[in-house]
Amino acid sequence: MLPKVLVLFLLVSTFGFTQNETSVLFIGNSFTFYNKMPFIFKDIAKSQGHNVIVDTVIKGGKDLNFHSSREYTYKTIKSRKWDFVVIQAASNEFAQPDKIIEKSTLPYAQQLVDSIRANDPCTNIIFYMTWGYKNGNPGWKPVSCYDSMQIRIENQYLKIADKFSGSLSPVGAVWREVRTNFPEIELYNPDNRHPSLEGSYLSAATFFTSIFGESPENCNVAVEIDPKTKINIEKEVSKLVLTNSIKWKCAANKHRLDPGFDLVLMDNQLELTNHSKLAHSTEWDFGDGNISKDHNPKHTYTKKGEFTITQKIMNKCKMDTIQKTIIVK
Repeated sequence: MLPKVLVLFLLVSTFGFTQNETSVLFIGNSFTFYNKMPFIFKDIAKSQGHNVIVDTVIKGGKDLNFHSSREYTYKTIKSRKWDFVVIQAASNEFAQPDKIIEKSTLPYAQQLVDSIRANDPCTNIIFYMTWGYKNGNPGWKPVSCYDSMQIRIENQYLKIADKFSGSLSPVGAVWREVRTNFPEIELYNPDNRHPSLEGSYLSAATFFTSIFGESPENCNVAVEIDPKTKINIEKEVSKLVLTNSIKWKCAANKHRLDPGFDLVLMDNQLELTNHSKLAHSTEWDFGDGNISKDHNPKHTYTKKGEFTITQKIMNKCKMDTIQKTIIVK
C-alpha cells in the first residue's frame, strides 16, 4: 500500500485563488496626482498580476477640511464597496503645532473615516504619509529644515493611523531612505515640494507594497526614469516596507487570510489536516458533491476518478480558497 500512497502524493497539484479585482480610492491633492501617481500604481499592480480599479477625489492645494465638506467626496465613497481608501492630508497639514492639528485636521479626518466605514466596515483606510519639503518649511522654526519636517510628518501620521485604526503607506519614510542612500536621485519637482516622476514612482511602488505585501522589484512598467534609478527605488521600497510592515500597520496584513491544508489518501479514505490561519470558519468541498465544515474532516469516496478538493476559509471581511487535486484508483 505504501508505494501507492507515494504515487498519489506526486499527483497532487495546488492552486491558490485571490479576489478578481482590488478597488482603491485616492482622496488627496496634487501630492497624490502629480505625474498621475495612482495610475502608475495601477500599472505596477497589473504587471505583478493584480487587477486594480482606481478612482480619485483630487483637488490641488486642498486639505481634509475641504474634502470632508465636499458632496462629491461622499458620493464617490458611496459609489462602491472599496477595498482600500487612501487619505492624503495637505502637504503641510501634519507639520504644524499639535493644537492646530487637533482643531483643524483631526475632526475632518474623523468625518471621512466615519463615512468610509459607514459605507463598508471592511474597507481598509490607508493614510498617505507624505514627505518633508526639500529645504523644510521656513514658516515655522521646528520644521524649518527637511529632517525636522520629515520627522514631524512621520510621527504625526503614525499617531493618526493609531487613532483611527488605519494603515499607513510610508511614502515619506521611503523618501527619506532614498534621499539619504541615493542623493543623486532627484525626487523633487523644481518647486522643491511636489514630486518629480522619480518621486511619484517611489510613491506608487510604496502603495503597491503596502497594499499587496509584495516587492515591486523587477516589475515590468513603462516609466520614463533611468533603469538603475528604478531598481534602486524598488529595492528601498521593498526593504523598508516589508521589513517594517507591523510598524506601518500595512494594509496587506489587515483581514489577512492564509489558506492551507495537508491530505492523506489511503485507497478511497481521505483525511484532511487544516493549516489555515486567521480564519473564522472553514468549508470543504470534496469534489464529489459532498461538503464539510469540520476543522479536520475525513471523507470516503464511493467511486474512482479525479477529484478537486477545495478549502474555503472566511473571516468577517474576506474569503480565500485553495485547491488540491487527487486521483482515487
